Amino acid sequence: MWFMRIYKVMVFVLFFFNTLAQQPNEECITQVSDNILELEHENQELYNYYIDEYFEKLNNKSSTAITQIPAKLHIVTDGGGNTSVSIDDILNELDEANTHLAASFLEIYICDEINYIADSNLYEFDSTDDQGLLYSNNQSNILNLYFVDEIAFGDGYACGYTYFGGSTNQYYDVIVMDNQCIGAEYNTLVHEFGHHFNLYHTHGDGTPHEYVNGTNCNVAGDFLCDTPADPQLSSSTVSNVNCLYSGNEVDELGFPYEPDPTNFMTYAPQVCRDNFSPMGNARMYAAFHIYRNYYECPSFNVGILSEVSPPDCDDNLVVNFYDNSVAAESWQWDVDGDDIIDYTDQNPTHNYAPGVYDVALTISNGSETLTKVFPQYINFTSNIYETSKVNLKVFIIDLNENTWELTDDNGTVLYEGGPYDQTGEHNHEFDISQSECYTFTIYDSAGNGLDNYFWTIGSEFYELTTEEGVLIHTNTDFGYEESTMISTQYLSLNNNLNNSLTLFPNPADNFIKIKYDYLIPDNYSIFDINGRLIESRIIVHENDLLIDVRDFKKGLYFIKLVSNEASNTLKFVIQ
Repeated sequence: MWFMRIYKVMVFVLFFFNTLAQQPNEECITQVSDNILELEHENQELYNYYIDEYFEKLNNKSSTAITQIPAKLHIVTDGGGNTSVSIDDILNELDEANTHLAASFLEIYICDEINYIADSNLYEFDSTDDQGLLYSNNQSNILNLYFVDEIAFGDGYACGYTYFGGSTNQYYDVIVMDNQCIGAEYNTLVHEFGHHFNLYHTHGDGTPHEYVNGTNCNVAGDFLCDTPADPQLSSSTVSNVNCLYSGNEVDELGFPYEPDPTNFMTYAPQVCRDNFSPMGNARMYAAFHIYRNYYECPSFNVGILSEVSPPDCDDNLVVNFYDNSVAAESWQWDVDGDDIIDYTDQNPTHNYAPGVYDVALTISNGSETLTKVFPQYINFTSNIYETSKVNLKVFIIDLNENTWELTDDNGTVLYEGGPYDQTGEHNHEFDISQSECYTFTIYDSAGNGLDNYFWTIGSEFYELTTEEGVLIHTNTDFGYEESTMISTQYLSLNNNLNNSLTLFPNPADNFIKIKYDYLIPDNYSIFDINGRLIESRIIVHENDLLIDVRDFKKGLYFIKLVSNEASNTLKFVIQ
């Protein structure tokens, strides 16, 4: 997938300082790929998804719990073990940065013991010559935070640098800081965190210039429309006393700039910078969940598993949660995102009504606590139908294999049919009562469900619809049997995925997103209209639900989704 490519976007956020006075001069060098706009376009669908999620979380006042992100602290000393920075200085700097990251529902914490590296050459670090040697100390699946006495870069010196997320190479899970840029007069570290979670400088980094009127704000500058166009601020255009902009630059349309010197991602004097914009906070939230959500502490980490029982006709969803944490001795579960602890058991069970819910787990090992939020982990949508009839359509090719039955809540068989001794389409109609729960079960004596024959005369399938033609369920692949629960109120809730899965946009041009209601699918397979397998993927996390279809030819396709041994097949069109 595109988002798993190794990025060449290695953003070196570099605040140069004078080699004699060792003071920052506010100059920065950023190295980005030539195809930055292409990369941003490729990211846009996922960014939109998580940004929308962020604002829904913020505006709906769902869980305010903050996800703690582990970092491995590496302090480089000279050969004698001496360093120019204290642990307290670093921790204070980190605490200050976390106060600003909190608006993105993120927080950095130091995992395990500090790694001291006694090496005089690395202590006076040259980013051109010594990078590989420094990064040989990296710990995998975690943010590696290095502190050195100086960072030489070309003919100058830098306060710090990091890399954008998106690379599969953990070589770049790094932030390097200069000890001399730690303290109350600096906010370089929080600036670097911004870049680590994919924020650009407000003036852009090799991107097109943003217009003052904002008409190109989505494709220029920092790609954020709530930050004004920035001509690249400096101490010569922004006063470090009153933080007012005094420049007279105009944009390419001739309009004078009115930048915001208070944003952390500007080059205004650091004393002026004290915030990220709302869209900046949302983008950091999105970038973490897209690119950095694999960070974990090996000795102390939050993890969860869950098992979803089929929703019943009373519109209840039962979820069994299982603790998958490392070194946890006590647990606090907020399973519905209201900031109230619901359970302190290790493996609780919760009964959900329809809705979208964050799940947060806080663990303790007796001396430390750790929290991780799983946003919109439960997405359970009720589908209510008013109908007095259910229609069944069965398309048969293999003869004398398939039978079916419809039973009521007492297990009484009300309708039954098959086996079929003629190929083709067979239609049936069921009269149903209100406030009754039914189960439709289809059987296949050969154990292969309804076979696919795309390349000859079509595909075997069955589908259930309401009298208005609204789809309840359809499937082909179910082995020896599968059952679908049907109610006059909640027709599509069952253990066979049903309407819990949708595709959007459909028809599609570039990307198509799998949207689920209450249980993420395990895997998917895509077939063309002739039954040829085009693509298949095991779904590990949310990123895998966004499918790149730009190389697909125009036409009709089928996607088979499997979850918990149940499956569903949906159609989509590439236009």
